[in-house]
This record gives sequence, structure tokens and C-alpha cells, in this order.
Amino acid sequence: MDLRENNHYRHLLNQHKESRADILDDMENLRLGENDNNESSELSNYDNHPAEIASELYDIQHQMALKKLQEHEIKEIDKAAKKIEEGTYGICESCNKAIDSRRLELLPQAKLCIDCAKEADNFIADIKADKKKRRPSEEQVIHSSNLNDSARGEQFLDLMEYGSADSHQDRGGKIVQ
Repeated sequence: MDLRENNHYRHLLNQHKESRADILDDMENLRLGENDNNESSELSNYDNHPAEIASELYDIQHQMALKKLQEHEIKEIDKAAKKIEEGTYGICESCNKAIDSRRLELLPQAKLCIDCAKEADNFIADIKADKKKRRPSEEQVIHSSNLNDSARGEQFLDLMEYGSADSHQDRGGKIVQ
């Protein structure tokens, strides 16, 4: 890239960074302003419905995720600006080919050429489509109860001796012998 192109992309990166920084500032001002509904004025949440508390928690987490996304974008823009200084800007990190200038105009912090980006997207889509690869980690320990087979007999005897919440004394019935 020549000096004119480097200056052009540096300017684009600065514009994108300023835009992201403005968004972060707006998010911070809204959070600290009078429109903040995340802080409750009540002394206790005891009488609040759990769904209301869950909605508030969701809103807080959503705002935090959006903020993290903007911060991540700023970091990526800074990395791209550093690449301009190093002379590696506009080169795909995967295949080392030049990234198309049209792609850099739309996404100046692009790290991958369009072909490598499509390949990465397809890889992620394949993982999401393969249900075996995206099973919850808890399923790895579901069958761990087999480790305690020797204690199962004891647990059953304890249950029979002391009863459960469904035994006759809990239901108010009489003992029938």
C-alpha cells in the first residue's frame, strides 16, 4: 500500500473508533443518568416477583454484553492501526493474501479476506449444526452417578426407614397393616 492508501485507511479506522467510543460514552451516560432502571429504590427485593428480578438481570447483562462488544471492536481497530504502522495492514491473517479494498472500505479492521472469512463462518455453522459438538458440559457428568452404585442400597433403606414427603404420615392418612 502506498502512503495515500495508508492515510485513507488510518482515517477510516479513526472514524470507526470514534463512532464506537461515542456509543460507549452514550451507554455510560444512560447508565449513570436518571433513566437508569437497573438500580432499585426499594430496600429489599423480597416482595418482588422473581420474573421481574430476572428481567432486570437480563437487561443488565444485555447492556454489559453490548459494552463488551464495543470495547472489543475498539481493540480490533487499534490492532488494525498498529498493522498500518508495521506495514502488514490489508493482508489476510490466514492465507497471507491481500484483502480486497472494497472489504476494507466497509470493515477497515478486517483480519481475513472474504474467502477465509466465509470458510471460518462455515466452520462455525457446521459446529452449530452438529448437535453432538454443542451439547452442554453437564451431560459429561450425567452418568457419574454410576460411581456410587454401592451407596444406592443404603439410600433406599434410609428412604424406607424414615419415609419421604409422600409417606402416609405426611398425607394425613392412617397406617394400614
